[in-house]
Amino acid sequence: MLLKLRSLNMPMKLEDVCKIAGNGVAPGRLHVARAMVDAGYVENLRQAFSRYLYDGGPAYATGREPTGESVVQLVCQTGGVAVLAHPWALKNPAAVIKNLKAAGLHGIEVYRSDGKVSGLSDLADTYELLKLGGSDFHGRDDKEEPDVGSVDLPVLAVFKFLEIAKPIWHNAIKEIFASISERTTDLNGSNGFRRISSAGDFCILRLSSKDSELTDASEVEVLRAELADIGLTPQ
Repeated sequence: MLLKLRSLNMPMKLEDVCKIAGNGVAPGRLHVARAMVDAGYVENLRQAFSRYLYDGGPAYATGREPTGESVVQLVCQTGGVAVLAHPWALKNPAAVIKNLKAAGLHGIEVYRSDGKVSGLSDLADTYELLKLGGSDFHGRDDKEEPDVGSVDLPVLAVFKFLEIAKPIWHNAIKEIFASISERTTDLNGSNGFRRISSAGDFCILRLSSKDSELTDASEVEVLRAELADIGLTPQ
């Protein structure tokens, strides 16, 4: 990719791209795009992709990547919830989603910052997949990136997600319990409720309810007691 950019009179050093990616992170197209912005070759990330780095673009280069099926299987084998991001970018999403479902896929991204993608919602129903969403936050603090947690999800979508996530994330959930207990803030001193507003925080509220499958764990019971006065804040 860098060689192709050099041939287009946009030379950049691999060291600079790796620095943008950060320690322990494999550099990719996004990091190259940010390096292009920093070098002044393009005005923003969108321009870098639309002009040079899109699939089949003048600076695009394929890498050695595992199959989607093998990635889904690995996620499932290592205790994760496998969700397909950006399915609208696929040429044939129905066929891909069908194959990934057979490999163990749990859900697909349906909700974006600009709303719900109806066609993908139908596909999720067809293959009985979770309907999830994200802000596409990649960790860089700039005006171009939406903040983490900035996409609203329906409560029902969160409930369905928890049905899958609870048995998978048992240990992680206990850690989140403790974290949310520490960072919730007082909402009303008279009724003792504390505010939670993000989908992540709502997960904790749901998991702290009496019907949670984690009730047998004594450490979770202690955390549940600490979280008993947390309520949802109306939007």
